Amino acid sequence: MKYLWTLTGALSMAVGLAASPVPWPPSPTGTLWCLLAKIGPPIVADSPSTPIHGLQLSVDTATPTLVGKGFKGSYDFIGGGIGAWRGCHDYWLNIGTSPYSYKPLTWDFDNKVTTTWTASVGTLVHAGSTADYLATNTFLACNQSGSWVLYLQTGTDAPSGVTCYITQLKVNTL
Repeated sequence: MKYLWTLTGALSMAVGLAASPVPWPPSPTGTLWCLLAKIGPPIVADSPSTPIHGLQLSVDTATPTLVGKGFKGSYDFIGGGIGAWRGCHDYWLNIGTSPYSYKPLTWDFDNKVTTTWTASVGTLVHAGSTADYLATNTFLACNQSGSWVLYLQTGTDAPSGVTCYITQLKVNTL
């Protein structure tokens, strides 16, 4: 296996390519660098007349945020999940639990827990019903320490002390 890593590294340097590091979490030990690049449309905030309208969903940290330029890759909508393809793996968008109506979202490395998403190119992202909440396509983007952190909104409350906007997420077309 070590020989393959050396060969891949030498090939990358020979053609002037450099694999960009994945900031979180690190790739599993022994995994070869993936040469496949999948490109797809971004998922954007659809909330006209707000400062977050048109911002893109980002996969740069474990906490989903909205940024000016988002994920450069492709999203998979498989088996009720939303996966962000990156480095031969999917980072799955999962809905956490909370006593509040705003539910935390996370990107989890190769771990799809939430299987109630509905989304496709040109449509709004929907979270299906569970025992805890009804189906919704409403999200809450809150400015926390300079980042627009996303939550699934299942009611009306919001985190205190921060600016938040109600939004929907739309999978853009190419």
